[in-house]
Amino acid sequence: MEIVFVRHGVPDYRLSDERKMTQLEKDYAPITRECIPFIKSQSELPAFSGADIIISSPYTRALQTAEIINRRHRLELFVEHDLREWIADLSGGYIELKERDRRWKEYRSFLKGGENPTTVTYETTNNLRSRVINVLKKYRNCNKIVVVAHFNVLESLIGYQENGISCGEIMSFHFEEV
Repeated sequence: MEIVFVRHGVPDYRLSDERKMTQLEKDYAPITRECIPFIKSQSELPAFSGADIIISSPYTRALQTAEIINRRHRLELFVEHDLREWIADLSGGYIELKERDRRWKEYRSFLKGGENPTTVTYETTNNLRSRVINVLKKYRNCNKIVVVAHFNVLESLIGYQENGISCGEIMSFHFEEV
């Protein structure tokens, strides 16, 4: 299966920050208006040609990005809950941003080293990868799909990325594990 991976556009957290919203509420943040022309120009790239469907994370920033791309391509659009962000706290509680960032750095360090610890309080790479692959299995009859999601979803499929992928950027690759 060929995957055209699109990292969501740049999120606009101004409103949620002004209102001191929780992380869950921040997931509703749209992309910045300044980012919209960039996403529109990305949708013109030949990488999208011949795609069968588009699937998206349920977060607003991903859905809005997928919708902008889909205006051009008119594909069936599916929202997949398990394409969501990495889970920073498995108990579902609120954690301070400083602690979330510490966990994220530790998670990335384990990912870079190819380690998969079993005693952490956040989602492991193997668990994230498993939920993403379960989503992709639903679409195994497709030759080419567009996936609009988050950086950590991409890394769960292709491994640690030193330089990452910027918001709105695309990366195409073949994935045969479904």
